[in-house]
Amino acid sequence: MNDLDRRGSRIFGRKQGEVDWPSGVDSPQWWLKREDPEKYECEVARQADAQRVIVEWAEWYGLKEAKKACCPGWLTRKVSRGCMIDRCTALGGGATDHRWLERKVGWVLNGQPVALTAASYGIRDEEHARFAWWVNEDPRLAVVLGGQGWHGYGSTQVLMWRTDVIEEMEPAPESVRALGYQQY
Repeated sequence: MNDLDRRGSRIFGRKQGEVDWPSGVDSPQWWLKREDPEKYECEVARQADAQRVIVEWAEWYGLKEAKKACCPGWLTRKVSRGCMIDRCTALGGGATDHRWLERKVGWVLNGQPVALTAASYGIRDEEHARFAWWVNEDPRLAVVLGGQGWHGYGSTQVLMWRTDVIEEMEPAPESVRALGYQQY
């Protein structure tokens, strides 16, 4: 196991003997290697860079992935536990946050919900209104949009976090070194 996999395991855990990477930083499709070897190699290189970015960003803030994260309602809790399906704004009744929560990752600090990140393709006015609604609903929440972060493919990184746990956060840049994150 290489150093990046070891560090990734501490943040994301393991599944079937491999790091349980979130969508966008997981392995390229196996069939691509056979059908388009050149594209496959490009994807492998992009994946390695994306993994480095997400790991360095999470380490910078001391975060671990929360498998039970679902929506901003989860983020307002004291402990990480999933919503009831009819109350979840990403999965259940109303599902008003499902669009911007594409490829979401929930983050905890010492077991406490602290952040949600997502890689959305196009943030519309209604999503901006929804972000404002959440911040108004719970003043501990803050939202910032950034570059593509680790997901790539023209997506926009959304970062919603609790300012009572971590006062200031920034979305991960395409290269975390741009923010001066420590290199391990």
